[in-house]
Amino acid sequence: MSKKIHFIVNPNSGGGSVGKNWEDLLKRIEDKIGKIQATFTNAKGHGSDVALDLCKKGIEVLVIIGGDGTISEVVDGIIKSKKTSVSIVVLNLGTGGDFSRSLGVPGDLNLALDKIKNGKIRKTDVGFVRYKSEKTGENLTRYFINIIGCGMAGAVVQTVNKSSKKFGGFSYYLGSIANILSYQNKPLKFRMDGGEWLERKVTSLAICNGQYFGGGMRVSPNSELSDGFLDAVVIGDWNLFQKVFYSKKFYNGTITNSPKVESYKCKKIEIIPIQFDNAAIIDCDGEDIGKIPMTIEVLPSAVSFLV
Repeated sequence: MSKKIHFIVNPNSGGGSVGKNWEDLLKRIEDKIGKIQATFTNAKGHGSDVALDLCKKGIEVLVIIGGDGTISEVVDGIIKSKKTSVSIVVLNLGTGGDFSRSLGVPGDLNLALDKIKNGKIRKTDVGFVRYKSEKTGENLTRYFINIIGCGMAGAVVQTVNKSSKKFGGFSYYLGSIANILSYQNKPLKFRMDGGEWLERKVTSLAICNGQYFGGGMRVSPNSELSDGFLDAVVIGDWNLFQKVFYSKKFYNGTITNSPKVESYKCKKIEIIPIQFDNAAIIDCDGEDIGKIPMTIEVLPSAVSFLV
């Protein structure tokens, strides 16, 4: 019996190119695998609702056309449905594609489509975060698949998400340039696995399942998607010169060897601001979702991808 397959499509991914070119893209897909059923996302968070509904209806494979934000939302919906036998195939047509790099998603559309039939199951860890709504103060939770962080990275994501993203992954580089001159490092405290509280003034603090963020920055070269741990990478109190000089190390995978950079493995991390009126912005899989405090835990082998 053939599997029940459904596509979840973010028309705004790839700087809006998916929506603009959907008819041509659909033809290429159906020429390869036959007629498909697809649902478009229409707002932030909608991918989670769509995935939750489809899982409850018995869909067995969800094919994502979108970037890290869309993947994160679909994972969120799958776990909330408790139908964790559902498999995910990613067609990487988003802005950053950072999680796809860690997962090993083919850049070629035809090769990626082959994974629907011939892909091997790869179980990966998922992150779970508790945080407060910046607007209402309400306690919120969500799941993430790649990287959550706070600090300058969150400010960059906020800048990028307010733009058209028409420059694709380069949009993150432009967002970094826009923030590098003006961003003020944030004092905060964090503790891992119930240990002692550590106090730092940070440029960014990234909690990593995958290795890449920001359109190709390899912030956590030691991260593994299936090791049951998260990697906490602390970028300390860099001055302007250090932000400019060491930023190149994000792209060659040597950032953890730079001054004022620390890296830890943990299963749980709690992060709180020292100045609540100067709290760092949270970046969750490429979406700015609020400000710290937040608590993050790993859920080992929580979802399945076909790769």
